Amino acid sequence: MIRQEMVQVRLRQIPIDLWTRARAHQEAIRREFDLMRASEPAGSVPHRLLDLVEDFDARFGNFGDPWRDHLMAAAGRGQELTDLTFEAPTPVAAAARELAAMLSEVDEFCRAGDHLMTLATPPDLVSFREWLIDELTRQIDRREDPLPWPEYQREMSNPSAIPTQNPAVNGGGSETVVFEGSLDLDTVGELRETIQEIRAKGPGEIVVDLTAVGFIDSVGIGLLITTHSRLEEEGVKLRLIVSPRLKGLLELSGLIELLGPEDPPPT
Repeated sequence: MIRQEMVQVRLRQIPIDLWTRARAHQEAIRREFDLMRASEPAGSVPHRLLDLVEDFDARFGNFGDPWRDHLMAAAGRGQELTDLTFEAPTPVAAAARELAAMLSEVDEFCRAGDHLMTLATPPDLVSFREWLIDELTRQIDRREDPLPWPEYQREMSNPSAIPTQNPAVNGGGSETVVFEGSLDLDTVGELRETIQEIRAKGPGEIVVDLTAVGFIDSVGIGLLITTHSRLEEEGVKLRLIVSPRLKGLLELSGLIELLGPEDPPPT
């Protein structure tokens, strides 16, 4: 067994809010790609990303667990910034660069808007991702001192130059989809595909009637969140019609204000 050289990496003044948002965005991507994997051909973006992540996990095991726990604890304490020091095997830098290139390709896949609901990575999270990769590269490969996040921001020549996405033009009108039963891992793909078909028509409003849905799991909730974000960016209004029971579940999840579910009309 070959022993890998370990290098100390120091990340200074990590922005907890950006890390939390980046983590949530990556989890949304993986949820959708997991659903798409069975229907997408080998060699497609979803397959290649998930294969790369699995390879990273196989090579480096639980490498990220300690610093992930540290950042989650900092977020729980309400910290805005935190420092982190850990030991990393030297191949991590090259693997991280490969993963970053793959994530840029994933962003283009998301930006096309034809395949999934999750949005491309926002510009501030792209910048944060580039800082992390740059820190790993400089400290592991070149043994340079750490550059804190605020200083990295100041050194960026023009951080506002990263383009944002333009909302799609829609033709107005309202389209409705009625979904019944459980909205979970086994059924969420059906609703997702139906919404995609409706999006292609360019409506000004999409009504998703979930009155007859008795159960929704985290995958179903994730679809509602990503659908809301995608449609909002495109200038399309999303209206959710839900039963009192489902509204209670959304309230427990803290999503009432974001999703604005409506009660079914009186019969």
